[in-house]
Amino acid sequence: MHAKIIACSTMADEIKMVLPADIELELLPYALHNTPQKLQAELQQRIDADVEHDTLLFGYGLCSYGVANLSSERHTLVIPKVHDCISLLLGAREVYDREFEQFPGTYFLSKGWIDQGAEPYGDYLRYVEKYGEENARWLIDSQYANYQRIVFIDTGVEKMESCLAYSQRVAGFIKVPHGELKGSLRLLEKMFRGEWDEEFVVTPPGRMVLQHQFL
Repeated sequence: MHAKIIACSTMADEIKMVLPADIELELLPYALHNTPQKLQAELQQRIDADVEHDTLLFGYGLCSYGVANLSSERHTLVIPKVHDCISLLLGAREVYDREFEQFPGTYFLSKGWIDQGAEPYGDYLRYVEKYGEENARWLIDSQYANYQRIVFIDTGVEKMESCLAYSQRVAGFIKVPHGELKGSLRLLEKMFRGEWDEEFVVTPPGRMVLQHQFL
């Protein structure tokens, strides 16, 4: 297997912790998530441009259908069978589903999400620049009105203590309780070892990644 992983920048630290030396890493901006069609187009462009590998791994889940309809004539495409990277950080889709069942209004944070400003306070700062403080606060209150808690996922990467403290401040900012969960890199490690069982969507050359395969 001559492989490369294409991944969201929010996953960079975790991937680098367990990435084998013989697998290359290509990171894409988190902002692509804001427009799934752009994410899909960018991923397909990276697939089409790659002529050096026979296998492309993905540090993504279904991600608002951003991976749906991807295809390649030369690569095997391997994508974890999860909704998004939160399940990857928790180590299993079942862990995420259990948390969602108990607290559907959970906003998960990790070091990568904090580094990318992909959290309520980061949104607030961007809104302040565009709309001023009063309007920014109103937008945040509206956007996060239905969230029940902030949960920080400790994946064991560096600077966990400072990220945990920041996550607690974010919870205070939107006035919800804060929790912490131990993360796991189990799914990433399985993917790198080539253990592509029912927890992965594996698409051979000439076939298309289908949305229903993630359900």
